[in-house]
Amino acid sequence: MTYQDGLNQIDKATQKITEANHLTVEAVMNAFLFTWQWWVALALIIVPWVIWAIFRDRQKSARLFSAGLLVMILSEIMDAIGVSLGKWSYPVKVVPIATVSFSFRLSVLPVFTMLLLQYKPQINPFIKAIIFGGAGAYIGLPLLGMIDLHKKIDWSINYSFIILALMYLLAHWYSRRNSFGEMIKSD
Repeated sequence: MTYQDGLNQIDKATQKITEANHLTVEAVMNAFLFTWQWWVALALIIVPWVIWAIFRDRQKSARLFSAGLLVMILSEIMDAIGVSLGKWSYPVKVVPIATVSFSFRLSVLPVFTMLLLQYKPQINPFIKAIIFGGAGAYIGLPLLGMIDLHKKIDWSINYSFIILALMYLLAHWYSRRNSFGEMIKSD
């Protein structure tokens, strides 16, 4: 394959992605919009952040939010890879874009992480990682699957458990860095 052949192939792939997005928009707008599943997905985007706003430790919220952002970024990357490889999909969406599902990875996961980091900080992080991974992989994903917000195609839930547990441990490590000191003007 030549360089130009590669560019032509990318143009074809881009066209297929555009067509897939049009199909997704059509499905969301004509079949899913305002169904009870759509409302659940919307609630999964909004409610965790409301809970966070109410229960967060205001003195530590920047540190915790940074760890939450890390979880969002990691889960977004992992999700993009998984969806692209056809390992899972998100049939019912709030936002009608083929590969986007905000509810779990950009709301539930980071808020759950931040709350676990905030409450009972003396508990062993490995125990919290098992709770986080277990709740996400063995409770959250199957529940999302039952209401068509997540569809496992070629993936073991055990992999999700391991990834989520490691993600929590990384967020825990990150949140404990001493570099979260006050910013001082340096000359």
